[in-house]
Amino acid sequence: MNPKIKRNIKVVFFALVGIAILWLITRGQDVERIWKEFLGANYLWVILSVLAGALSHVLRALRWNLLINSMNHSSKTSTTFYALMTGYLANLAVPRLGEVTRCVTLTRYSGVPFNVTAGTVVAERVFDMACLAGLIVLVIAFQFTFLKEFLDYYVFSPLMALVEGRIWILILLGIIFLGIALVVWKYFKNVSSQKSGLASKIKRQFMGFLRGMASLVFVKKKILFLTYTFFIWVLYFLMVYLCFFALESTSELGIAAGFMVLIMGSLGIVAPVPGGVGTYHFVVIITLTELYGIAPEPATSYAYLAHASQIVMVLILGVFSWMMLSFKKAEPKTGKMPVQ
Repeated sequence: MNPKIKRNIKVVFFALVGIAILWLITRGQDVERIWKEFLGANYLWVILSVLAGALSHVLRALRWNLLINSMNHSSKTSTTFYALMTGYLANLAVPRLGEVTRCVTLTRYSGVPFNVTAGTVVAERVFDMACLAGLIVLVIAFQFTFLKEFLDYYVFSPLMALVEGRIWILILLGIIFLGIALVVWKYFKNVSSQKSGLASKIKRQFMGFLRGMASLVFVKKKILFLTYTFFIWVLYFLMVYLCFFALESTSELGIAAGFMVLIMGSLGIVAPVPGGVGTYHFVVIITLTELYGIAPEPATSYAYLAHASQIVMVLILGVFSWMMLSFKKAEPKTGKMPVQ
């Protein structure tokens, strides 16, 4: 099958999955009340939430530049921001396409090699996942008694059911993967990266990718990098927390609830569904209803409101970034920082 057709089929399939989830979670609810809650929201708080989200993307662009600079390459902050938002825009259509899109875009308009940008993006994602994991551990540790029953029913039991009876298959797949990786490593170990053959080109790309991933280790302004990261997560929290005040039913929820919704919403966004449609709503609604006793209708209104506002923000900034880049001249693939 043509790869493009195959990709389009996957996009349509996961989009339909998301829509099906939306239908299932609203089935049996008072749709009129959901719509009334949505329209009657205090949109000043929603606007503040959107501004927090926009600022977090600016900080992400600044932080990405630190990783790129650590690899002795450079890009203007505006160009990095435009590439980032163009990637987020692509993610709304095809999950995970945005990571490739922003690397290709930055390479085209800043001259930074693609393997370097790809490596830094992977490094950034790994670091953010570690931050999310750390946040999950902290939230669970401080609220374990409160969360125990919820986590057992919705997380631990499903995971055990998934793994049970398949552990040996997972171990076998892991051994096969390690074996293939070892054979490939031994082959490319003896390949010269200075030659012009295909194997040499693949090795050069892979080595550049590894250097990009190592940018976390070699980042020159580590304190600034960590500061950007801290405030990015603060702004992510504010995106969730400020939206609580938009609806009367959620306005009494506290900081702990904000962190819990942030964690669960982040896990929902990770699912391979365009823009997290359906999966985000499902986990947020479950969290609000099961943990904090919010009625299904206002919980659903909150999920739609929080998600839709950020999607609109990405659409606006993404289209704006794409338009700005269309006026910008592509750069040669160097992107080297000037020698001091």
